[in-house]
Amino acid sequence: MADCHVIHYSFLAMGIVSQTEKLSTKAHILDHYARNDKLCALDARYSRHSGICSRTLAAGRSVEGRRTGISMKETSVALDYLKLNDSNSIRIPADDLHRQVSAILQGVGTPAEHADITAKILVSSSLRGVETHGVGNAVRYAESIESGNYTVPQTVAIITETESTALLDCGNGLGFVAAHQGMEISIAKARDIGIGMTTIRNGHHIGMVGYYPMMAVAENMIGMAMTNASRSVRPALGARPRVGTNPIAFGAPAGEERDFIFDMATSTIASGKIGLAKRLGVQMPVGWAVTAEGEPLTEPRGDRGEDWAMNPLGGTREQGAHKGYGLGVMVDILCGVLSGGGFGAQLAGGENMTWTMAIDIAKFRDVDDFKSMMDDMVRELHATPPMPGEDGVLVAGDPEADFEDDRSVNGVPVENGQYDEMRAKAAQLGVEVFI
Repeated sequence: MADCHVIHYSFLAMGIVSQTEKLSTKAHILDHYARNDKLCALDARYSRHSGICSRTLAAGRSVEGRRTGISMKETSVALDYLKLNDSNSIRIPADDLHRQVSAILQGVGTPAEHADITAKILVSSSLRGVETHGVGNAVRYAESIESGNYTVPQTVAIITETESTALLDCGNGLGFVAAHQGMEISIAKARDIGIGMTTIRNGHHIGMVGYYPMMAVAENMIGMAMTNASRSVRPALGARPRVGTNPIAFGAPAGEERDFIFDMATSTIASGKIGLAKRLGVQMPVGWAVTAEGEPLTEPRGDRGEDWAMNPLGGTREQGAHKGYGLGVMVDILCGVLSGGGFGAQLAGGENMTWTMAIDIAKFRDVDDFKSMMDDMVRELHATPPMPGEDGVLVAGDPEADFEDDRSVNGVPVENGQYDEMRAKAAQLGVEVFI
């Protein structure tokens, strides 16, 4: 019965069952799921709109060998309750948000150029629907500067450099600034010799990792970026966190179709989604995290620790947890070991090392021909017959582009609490309130 109650509470948070509806048996739960017309098809496709992997969880499956005692069909509707809407957010024009974020950062001593770079990336994230990495984080960065955890003004230094590579030091400042410069260097080197890459140490959070490949795509190049983080994800078969969420992003330009922009955490869910669930006071779906004993964890925790861990992408051994784990370690190698800045288990919370790469398509083939073939590929994927109940097949970057189209015209939603925090911080610093 305890297992049924865990699932019941997750269903309550998802809005699938009411507070009074009693789900006392596994059969009752499964019957309710079968009757619910909001559920997605039972496939394993990656839902970029929600930021999670939608997949069928086999009946009575285990978490690394431990049986959960219940089956559950995890779907994109599971994250509907984490989305911003008219009741939990307010819409603000993107230009006003940019001015506000920049003003707050300048109010704590950040040079105008660095504040504008950071604001541009944060607003882009919010425009594209990645709220967990968006403008709501501006106050946290300002507080990190005020506390001395971040150094501003910062100096981004080139430690070593070749025709195709560079090692940068972020100067313990805003990670956005160094990552932005790192991709600019990668692009310049790629333009000269075909490929360029940087790795960056002594850094901090860089926001939405997908922004940096987009910089390369804008220059008719292929772009890729990664960043590591302090321990929060357990290794496959492990019971304690040792790896960060370690996101990977990749971008390639198309012609008439939308550019391919792929941005994923190597954990089952981005850590920001857990933070958002906690702020909204809702439960997490089964599969996001486990206790140190391997039991599913549905109550979002505030702090990282040894008593719980996020799951690697794949979740279980049967579903390929070793793949998410391996990708996470790969990010640690390129970002932390190659730079010398440290891998996940060596990093303190808030420390992040970064890697960027750009490839000049023109050094390989005609750019227009490349884009034309990209269009063919995207159209072929979109034309794939969908699973029953699905509207159609998506390609990475589609949902984010839809968000940006809407929010560029109708304003960017900002969570109510974060909206109040930004206004209060601006007033405290004596800078203009734009929102």
